[in-house]
Amino acid sequence: WRSGLLALDPAQGADMAALRAHVTALVAALRGKASLVMSHEWQIQAERLDRLGHLHRLALVSVMGAALAGLGLAAILIDRERRLMRGRLDRLRAEKLAGDLERERETSENHRRFADLIAHQLRTPLAVIDSAMHRLTRRGGPVSPELVSEKAAVSREAVARLVKLTDTALMMSRLERDGVLPHLGAHDLHDLAAAVIDDLMVAQGRNPSRIRPPAQAAPMVALCDPALTGEILSNLLRNALLYSPLDCRVDVEVSQSQTHIVCRIEDRGRGMSPEEIARAFDRFHRGSGHETLPGSGLGLTLARHLARMQGGDVILTQRAGGGLTAALYLPREVSA
Repeated sequence: WRSGLLALDPAQGADMAALRAHVTALVAALRGKASLVMSHEWQIQAERLDRLGHLHRLALVSVMGAALAGLGLAAILIDRERRLMRGRLDRLRAEKLAGDLERERETSENHRRFADLIAHQLRTPLAVIDSAMHRLTRRGGPVSPELVSEKAAVSREAVARLVKLTDTALMMSRLERDGVLPHLGAHDLHDLAAAVIDDLMVAQGRNPSRIRPPAQAAPMVALCDPALTGEILSNLLRNALLYSPLDCRVDVEVSQSQTHIVCRIEDRGRGMSPEEIARAFDRFHRGSGHETLPGSGLGLTLARHLARMQGGDVILTQRAGGGLTAALYLPREVSA
């Protein structure tokens, strides 16, 4: 086409009609080539669009597959977490059941030991009463007033032991059922200690000189329940009298610190070793060498429990010079 155009150059004397015809043919040829090129480009674009559409579909399918895989993984994780939670709950239930079983065993063992102890402790005072009654009834002649008085005193002491043992058993039963609630108020611990000493001496017919009561001083007002505090002091005093020789005195002293009112009861018995003091508040524990003496092994346990219910405590220490000091701590009354 270029050669043909140059051959028809008017400057070289070529015919204008031939040039016009040649240009018209060239334009038609270019239009056809342009159409072919455009068609080819469209075909290429269509193929490209087809490939892009395929890639888009693949991407969409991949995204949907990933979403489904994520849902499946989430379902698996949720199922695993649910199983793990069930396993934890089962383990907690098993631990709770094991704890309940252990407490039930401990309670059953405590009941068995308490029943054995009660049977043993009941047998002795009942035997003493039976022996006293037998001595009074076996004589053929009149019974002297002195003998009646002696056997009555022996029987009264045995009955007092039975009553105390029964009261301790009832109190421990109420504590285990959470049936004891302290009614706190402002009370003079000096007066409470003196009243308990008087009741103890009268009830058991003991020699009043065996206990030196607290000296008169300024009021020692504690925030406490008088009935529960009396039970604590009664247990501590009974222990001090029981484990002290008959010719030794028990001292009672009431003092105060910044936060507590303290009642100390000192005996002059054989005392306890540090190891025995550490176990003294265990239920049913009896000190070495004390197995033959009357007692339930619950007095100190009960005393500490009742003291802590009132915000106080009971502490045992070795007494200088021999014996034991039992200290009852009760919170002081808060002044308005």
